Amino acid sequence: MKLSQFNIVSQDSDNKYIIYNTFSTGLVTLDKNSYEKVIINKDFADFSGLPYLLENGFVVDDDCDEIAKVEAVRSAIMKKTIIQNIVILTTTDCNARCYYCFENGINHVYMSKETADGIVEYCKKKYKDKRIAITWFGGEPLLNYEIIKYITYKLIEAGYELECHVTTNGSLVTDEMIDFFEKNYIRFSFQITIDAVNEEYGNVKRYIDIEPQKAYERTINNVIALIKHGVRMMIRVNFASSKIEHAKEVYKTIIDTLKVYDLTKVNIYMAPLSLPGDKEIISNFHGDLEHPFLQMVKLQRKEGFPLHDLYNEENEISLLSAYNLQPSAISCGMNLACRIVVNADGVLYKCHRLVGKREFSVGNVFDGEDETNRHLMFFHDVHITDDDCRKCDILPICQMGCSYSRFTYGKKQKCHRIRQVKSELVRLYYHALLEEHK
Repeated sequence: MKLSQFNIVSQDSDNKYIIYNTFSTGLVTLDKNSYEKVIINKDFADFSGLPYLLENGFVVDDDCDEIAKVEAVRSAIMKKTIIQNIVILTTTDCNARCYYCFENGINHVYMSKETADGIVEYCKKKYKDKRIAITWFGGEPLLNYEIIKYITYKLIEAGYELECHVTTNGSLVTDEMIDFFEKNYIRFSFQITIDAVNEEYGNVKRYIDIEPQKAYERTINNVIALIKHGVRMMIRVNFASSKIEHAKEVYKTIIDTLKVYDLTKVNIYMAPLSLPGDKEIISNFHGDLEHPFLQMVKLQRKEGFPLHDLYNEENEISLLSAYNLQPSAISCGMNLACRIVVNADGVLYKCHRLVGKREFSVGNVFDGEDETNRHLMFFHDVHITDDDCRKCDILPICQMGCSYSRFTYGKKQKCHRIRQVKSELVRLYYHALLEEHK
């Protein structure tokens, strides 16, 4: 027998150690003597708790290949069609000029009807199930609202039932648009990013069509309109690691502004940015502050996390997810063969953050995917190919991390955001469980 490589140890007190297994999600506490015997000395003889440790994956057989177990789970989910999903960029243009945008520097293209027709034909060939989930993306997708309507009507005419998610800055939302989505989609949701409040919001977004002092009011009023219509929505507060205190104030202000409305269909959450500076790498943070990600998790819990699932008001996000300890079969939904991204020019990619970088393209809507394309194969590869990842205790959570970050920043940002704070998160999760079961 041997200890699982996926055990995380967190010392809770002088005489209590918490062990969490990232593959099985098992949790156990050991006193100091048991901890030293089993975890330090790897002595399993005459330990009464051994059956529990075996059952919950803390201890495995000597010949157990834990990497193969992870790969088997990856293989099963990657081959499964959860729901046919296509991300469509209606345009790479935007009416905002956010400093951190990953599309900075790419050509501004608006989708034509010819390309839209190509998408419809592509869907007919690829998606045999008559239900498709579309993510409308950009740029700012609502700048090309007419093409959204055009593709929607064409797919409905072809017999598809549609659901969608709209990723937008929120500045262009109108009642007419909300009415359109309500009438033509069996369900739909919005994601809107708000990184600051009041005039500072306008200075961050740098809209070309809205004065800075008027931008926040316009966007927050559109958010309120969506809430009043009962639209499911995610409000995302992006933050740079070094600016965590500012982001926390923005987060609290947004919650305080919206708390008078029914928020059971609204997720308000914080998200660390991927930025090139060494001080901004969330998985390798250096500074005098408490780790920004740990601060983020604590604040979200204090303000009411876990929140309701986007499509089921009665289903709350689990405590494991709230503390970012939930294992996953894949690092990203784009690992699934049933998901693809279409740029406004009809070129296909496996990640929306790679659009416009033709070296990462995997085909086009007129000819389909190139099955021999190395980037397509990378996203669909079930094997754990990184030597460091194969040795890591959070591999079942991370699954080799974000491919975009790996492609863009190399190994500097390949690690998961919880890497430095995993033990603290386990301890917080344990105490949250105790509170929940009082």
